[in-house]
Amino acid sequence: MGLLSPQDEATLKNHLSGITIPVQLVLFTQAFGGSESGDVAKQILNEVASLNDKITVVEKNFVLDTEDKAKYKIDKAPAIVILSDGTDTRMRMYGAPTGYEFVGLVEAIIVAGTAVIDLDPETMKWLQAVDKPTHIQVFSTPT
Repeated sequence: MGLLSPQDEATLKNHLSGITIPVQLVLFTQAFGGSESGDVAKQILNEVASLNDKITVVEKNFVLDTEDKAKYKIDKAPAIVILSDGTDTRMRMYGAPTGYEFVGLVEAIIVAGTAVIDLDPETMKWLQAVDKPTHIQVFSTPT
């Protein structure tokens, strides 16, 4: 049984319908000694990918796929790397994207698949003024 209800699937399919650029969701999991949330993350990604043929899921082994882990700078699992037509967007999600995190996943997929960033013009102006490498992290926790 899926995690998304038929109504949620229909709504989500509509939100994802504007995607024109292929999006790859690279999922790093660890089968032995890893978190159980890896299986949940995998199920969520597969359900989302089933709603739009431009979205694919690529599974990587956190322990064995060391080159990919280094390439994407992944240091924990489960981890999701979001690619836009094979190009690293530098967007990452750690853990299973459930609850409030699910909205962030969907928004990241839409940005990667449309190349449209829906930010206030003032925020975009501020971001364009950043002239040195900056590491931004957003943390969310279930209530």
